[in-house]
Amino acid sequence: MTACAVGWQSPPFLGYTSLPMHEKCQVILKPREDRRLLRGHLWAYRNEFAVMPKLPDGAVVDVVSETGRLVGRGFYQSEGGIAVRILARKSVDIDADFFLHRIVRALRFRQRLFPGQTSYRWIHGESDGLPGLMADRYGGLVSAQTSCSFYRQRADELAQAFLAQDGVTGVRLQAGSETIRFGEVPAELTAEIDGLVLTADLEGGQKTGLFLDQRWNSQRLAAFAPGARVLDAHCYVGLWSCRLALQGAVSVFGVDSSQQAIDHARRNAERNGVGDRCAFERADVSETLQRGDRYDIVLLDPPALAKGRGSAAKALGLYQSLNRDAMAAVEPGGFLVTSSCSHAVDLDSFFEAIKRAARALQRDVWILETRGAAPDHPVLAAMPETAYLKTMTLRVF
Repeated sequence: MTACAVGWQSPPFLGYTSLPMHEKCQVILKPREDRRLLRGHLWAYRNEFAVMPKLPDGAVVDVVSETGRLVGRGFYQSEGGIAVRILARKSVDIDADFFLHRIVRALRFRQRLFPGQTSYRWIHGESDGLPGLMADRYGGLVSAQTSCSFYRQRADELAQAFLAQDGVTGVRLQAGSETIRFGEVPAELTAEIDGLVLTADLEGGQKTGLFLDQRWNSQRLAAFAPGARVLDAHCYVGLWSCRLALQGAVSVFGVDSSQQAIDHARRNAERNGVGDRCAFERADVSETLQRGDRYDIVLLDPPALAKGRGSAAKALGLYQSLNRDAMAAVEPGGFLVTSSCSHAVDLDSFFEAIKRAARALQRDVWILETRGAAPDHPVLAAMPETAYLKTMTLRVF
């Protein structure tokens, strides 16, 4: 196998060079651009390379410092600010055994977290050593999602590694706009999550089917749920709604913009024996909050309002207004559980938006708890970007 080295050039030579598609390539960083990567970060940005060869999307490359030190082996992305996602620190073969090792290592940890259960986040991207790939398990089904061509090209190896594990009968990979299926893949998934049984659409639903990151957070209101009237905004298929009703809430009103999600939420409430206390409506959350109704508990879990750093400032304004309206809907002494899943909005900024919302209403707020995602969504210490979910439990006076 021939190697090609693309080194640092002065700015007048900045550009692209041709590379035969069959060659393996070393891409060389500018001086001092290796420091963040050597500390454990897994994204090499396009502007950190003076010259980038014309590579096929998904090609395996070695990232090398200007002194010739191997920084890591990863895969090339032809679009976006991230040029290379690092897969390994050493010169290892990126083959079927590589995927199998990463998948088995991740599985062993989830089996310790959830003994006897088969619903969990199996692969959490960078944290599990497969950057850019998310995979959730729902019983015999693995539902995976990626925007990276690299995983689309290795779909067979990935699927076989999952299917080799006990109890796995089907793999569904959503790779951009393409869906690839292996084995038995139903149109609807059914998952048992800590005593709840939930269904969701695979083909028309969101993400991998369910949002498992809130599974432990949804259990934290057991002391406050008995006798409570609850508004579950952005309820999706009813995880929080069913949980709080089982914890003793006398009524739960769930709202979501998706009729498909609302239909599943109704069925899930019936399936879990709380249909008599749960009502669901397709509606706009902001309009619902402004109706003037009051609740003992309000839950806010909107989709990501900031898709990148450029939209963070606008998102903070939206979080502030949304939380202001939610606080206004909380009975004095009641509770607001508010979340942000925006990578670009850090906890301090989110907290500031909440403080401003409270100040606008002249209401006092206690912070009872601040939590992240469930531990099957681990945070890679060297990459704060993997700590995306922020959930705060507040008491509003």
